[in-house]
Amino acid sequence: MIGRSAVVAAALACAGVSARAVAAQSVVLDGPSGATLPSLTPAFSLRALGFGAERPLRVTLQIAGTPDFAGSLLLDSTFVTTDSTVAMQVTRLLPGETTIYWRARVSSPSGAQADSPITGPRSVPTWLTLIAPNSSVGDIFDIRRPLFVWKSARVSPLAGAWTYDVQITTQGRQEQGASGLRDTTWRAFADVQTNTSYRWSVRASVGTASVLVNSSATFLVRDQPLPGATLLYQNFPNPFPSAAAFSTCIWFDVAQPGARIALDVTDLRGNLVRTLIPGSDGQRDFQPGRYGQGLPGAGSNCDNRFVWDGTGNDGRTVAAGVYLLRFQAGRQAPSFRRMLFLGR
Repeated sequence: MIGRSAVVAAALACAGVSARAVAAQSVVLDGPSGATLPSLTPAFSLRALGFGAERPLRVTLQIAGTPDFAGSLLLDSTFVTTDSTVAMQVTRLLPGETTIYWRARVSSPSGAQADSPITGPRSVPTWLTLIAPNSSVGDIFDIRRPLFVWKSARVSPLAGAWTYDVQITTQGRQEQGASGLRDTTWRAFADVQTNTSYRWSVRASVGTASVLVNSSATFLVRDQPLPGATLLYQNFPNPFPSAAAFSTCIWFDVAQPGARIALDVTDLRGNLVRTLIPGSDGQRDFQPGRYGQGLPGAGSNCDNRFVWDGTGNDGRTVAAGVYLLRFQAGRQAPSFRRMLFLGR
């Protein structure tokens, strides 16, 4: 009587495949390392070993939410190839904040088949995260045009590129927003009302896939008291330039009811060196408020409209030395601040 193993070996021999070759067939599937995927569209590398010269090979890549691969699969892709080493790029975004497992199967025209070991669990990153303002207890601003910041998980360029729609709402009504953004920051283009509760949201899209995230809590802009006096502060840094600053920053306050401002740099003899106000925008009349401070999130304490870089009105760098900052509001007597320019 012929044993079952002998029958199988004989059948495989007739097909031109040895039992030893079948025993050596295996599939190695390399995917992203680490507990959390670096991308919503991971890449894989597959090696089919021991299949000899049989071609084409049929390759199936599967991604599931459970280790037994029961139920609906997140990805079930099959293709044929003549190569034993294959690079595979997922182009459909995996669902965010889920746990996944993956495996691959390779089969030959003669019916030889091998599966890779199951890899997992791995975590899929969150598609979209709002960063600021997004405190769970709410945020308070002193500026009427806040900066909004968010981030999205990486995707392969083959899947497309993120685009973003931003909205600011109050009591469910849209106040302002923007569509089709590519950057992950956006500043309100108009003043928001003070002492009003706002929320914001971002919709992120890649192709037909999208996700909408709302802020965790509200934010508001508080109504700061207006300056009680019109005055010029000492410039900083002084002396300048410094290791951290190419130019010097100028702050000033304008009290009620506003004023026509003139701001100049002169030498010690009073000769005009540079006119700062009016500047390139031609603004002379200033409403009550505080001026010269950088916008939150801009990475600088200076408003670039009110700085001096050591050049004159002709664009040439002046000689190192002491200069005067002359500030005049309306018909008031001018006030001065001494500045030490170290030269270039």
